[in-house]
Amino acid sequence: MTITLICLPYAGGSAQMYRRWTNWLHPGVRLVPAELAGRGSRMGEPFYANASEAVRDLLPLVQEAALHSNSYAIFGHSMGSMLGYELLHALREGGFPLPAAVFLSGRGAPHCEQIEARRIHMLPEEEFLEALKQLGGMPEELFQHRELLDMFVPILRADFKLVGEYEHRVRPPLPLRLTILGGKDDSCIRGPLGEWARYATGGCELMLYEGGHFFLHERERDMVEAINKMLTEAPAPICP
Repeated sequence: MTITLICLPYAGGSAQMYRRWTNWLHPGVRLVPAELAGRGSRMGEPFYANASEAVRDLLPLVQEAALHSNSYAIFGHSMGSMLGYELLHALREGGFPLPAAVFLSGRGAPHCEQIEARRIHMLPEEEFLEALKQLGGMPEELFQHRELLDMFVPILRADFKLVGEYEHRVRPPLPLRLTILGGKDDSCIRGPLGEWARYATGGCELMLYEGGHFFLHERERDMVEAINKMLTEAPAPICP
């Protein structure tokens, strides 16, 4: 049996960031890294105005996996976690089968993040670049090349706008169990990760790794091996 793993990127990321996972994924796991508008193979397309628009754009990709795969799972990091959470509600509201497994990484529970929404996208250029350096995850060389900055800064501003203006709506808990991943030294997360338990009837399982906000690169192989184990032992999809 094949399970499709749909991966959603963090702010500024593209589908390319997950390509290395194919080196370690179980043969029965089919990787589908989602490409967001405005970057990678979709460079030139307009950025999303808000999270709802992003979810509408991503929904057909997930619906196809739900209808044409034996089973499927969703992984998202940081902004990708936020989009993944909203996709789950859109799937349930649309009557589609929910994934066999959900991995939300590098982001606190919605009500915790809402308390301190960050408006990084509104900062002047120098302050914006300094904030990016503080977050980490981007090579220092990027900040030394003006042409690269000119290409990436608009993508990053658009993504941080999407995250900063996101407003979470209170809805019934999702009928599944969440796997929540985090870096032990991640200062970007707001609130205890265990607060995610209130958003799913099956609660949540925490998986913590050494590292900061971009632990998924530092502990990439360990993460993929843990995901392999969970996916190959995952139960059948839960109907909404």
